[in-house]
Amino acid sequence: MHSMIEAGTKAPVLTVSQLTNLIRDCLEDEFDSVFVVGEISNAKIYPSGHWYFSLKDQEATLPCVCFKNSAQAIKFKLEDGLMVVARGKLSVYPPRGAYQMIATSLEPVGIGEWQLAFEQLKKKLEEEGLTNPERKRPIPILPRKVGVVTSPAGAALRDILSALGRRNQTVSVLISPAKVQGEGSPEEIALAIKALEERDDIDVIIVARGGGSIEDLWSFNTEVVARAVANCRIPVVSGVGHETDITICDLVADLRAPTPTAAAELVARGERELLDKWHYLTQRLSSLVEDRLKLAERELQRLSPINALARYEGRLELSLANVQRNRQKLDTAIDRLLSKQEHELVKLTERLKDLGPGNVLSRGFSILRGLAGNVITDVGSLKSGDKVQAVFKRGRLNMTVDSIDEDTAYDQ
Repeated sequence: MHSMIEAGTKAPVLTVSQLTNLIRDCLEDEFDSVFVVGEISNAKIYPSGHWYFSLKDQEATLPCVCFKNSAQAIKFKLEDGLMVVARGKLSVYPPRGAYQMIATSLEPVGIGEWQLAFEQLKKKLEEEGLTNPERKRPIPILPRKVGVVTSPAGAALRDILSALGRRNQTVSVLISPAKVQGEGSPEEIALAIKALEERDDIDVIIVARGGGSIEDLWSFNTEVVARAVANCRIPVVSGVGHETDITICDLVADLRAPTPTAAAELVARGERELLDKWHYLTQRLSSLVEDRLKLAERELQRLSPINALARYEGRLELSLANVQRNRQKLDTAIDRLLSKQEHELVKLTERLKDLGPGNVLSRGFSILRGLAGNVITDVGSLKSGDKVQAVFKRGRLNMTVDSIDEDTAYDQ
């Protein structure tokens, strides 16, 4: 430490560095292990691997740094807006004379760091389209050789080999061993996938591991494994964990199986499916042939001369019955019409008789005619001295007109 400088007082005069170091010592001694909750802002990750950010609430802001060694142990990515609990100590950064927190661990509030890391990576891969169903490729129906990426000492491998042997006797298996848990396992899994991808005789790859906790399965939730699976040119089936376990590897793989055994069964299902389909098509073909034969038999019976004659005889009998029925209807209609016309004729005859001259003359009337036989209805057509004839019911009377009175008219 530099020597202190007297300045006319008994109090020592400190340099900026001396005062800063004293403050830092005091802060680090007093706040050597603190827990602080706040919202992350101004988050920056430098190429060196150090994290720089601030923790803030409504009234204050605390600058923070998380050095590379501590940051590597944190599963999730640093993002603005996350609410976290930071553990560390307070110190001073001398070049700026500002106090800051040196964080050694971060824990998200309301969600575990494993789950947060899972959701962050899932969102990132979704935005890149790596989990879209459209990019997933079909699994070969009859694979000749299956590549398996798993631990050679695990139960998953035994389950896979057993299922493949049971479902498809012709398929061959190539094991690409890798650690499936612990430090360095994500990189081993990615390299094992790459090794199989470089071969020309692999039709499909199974990436598998038995069940376990989220920590045990974490290698399959890493970006390095996700990208190795997504970028693999060979279709990949993911069979990681138990049925309820979902990993990032499952989401980017071409097909997700609930267990390693199920993954093998899905890959080897081709032979069984073809046999089942062959049996189905055989039965279907037999059924179709039988239906066509029955249809042909019915058509042959329909076209048989005996059957055709029987059908025509039936139609002829039906037509004759219709003719007879219509003839009866026509006779009935004609009889009804003749009866009606006869009745009308009688009525008209009677009326004609009532209106005939004989009936009129019998009631005391007479008909006046001229010598030419014309009927006289108006005296205006006569003149004095004209000869006329009056016709009665019995007899006729010849008369000469003596005088005419045109002013008298007969109103009925």
